[in-house]
Amino acid sequence: MTNSTEGLELAEIIFYAIATIPAFYCFAKHGKHGLLAWLYVILMCGLRLVGNGMAYHAISTTGQPNMTASIINGIGLSPLLMAALGLLSESNHSIQRTLPAFLGGFGLLIPHLVIGAGIGLAAASSKHLILLEVGLVIFAIGWLIVGAFAFFSWKANSASLRSDDEEKILLSVMIAMPLIGVRVIYAVVSAFAHHSASGGSLPVRVIFSTVPEFLVMINYLTAGVVTRNLPRNRVEQRPEPAYNTAYTSV
Repeated sequence: MTNSTEGLELAEIIFYAIATIPAFYCFAKHGKHGLLAWLYVILMCGLRLVGNGMAYHAISTTGQPNMTASIINGIGLSPLLMAALGLLSESNHSIQRTLPAFLGGFGLLIPHLVIGAGIGLAAASSKHLILLEVGLVIFAIGWLIVGAFAFFSWKANSASLRSDDEEKILLSVMIAMPLIGVRVIYAVVSAFAHHSASGGSLPVRVIFSTVPEFLVMINYLTAGVVTRNLPRNRVEQRPEPAYNTAYTSV
């Protein structure tokens, strides 16, 4: 089992090392309106590389999991959901004025606070199991809020006014939400059943943790690369300034 666990940790290191390249590419191409989303994607890659690297080293040398690595990997779930919020904001940019206020800046702050509080409690739970359980339940509530925001964005009366690239980004968020949900539910169940955010057998961890995270990252990065020209297209579609034609030359 130790060899299999080492193999899984190594596979995740390789995956996130490769994913970092298109993540930085998308960060550079998407401009200021995509800044937050792609920062979180890069942060996700960084946390997974550090956490899995520490876990791989601990297992290969001592055969025992590393507590710090477990905490870092637990925190790594947060930017996955935060990135969805960032992408949602980017997809709503051109129609932001027509959307309900809760889909704007201050409204998006609410799930950020909920998710941050939940993951903060979970990360501080090394000696208090109740903090892990409460933290992950709060985090699950944050996921529900983000899912609701995505649904209302999708169903908005002005949704048809989005650009094609913005529709693709929103679609990537809609695809990501159930996959993130699988990961969140697995973490909550593991916390109550195994006193860990990633408990259970190795196959269970692969199916309900690793694979959903991989699929979400592939989904994000694919959408980011496909819509890489979105900032330029926005500039090209901006209406020309009106000129005063009241006076004509004689």
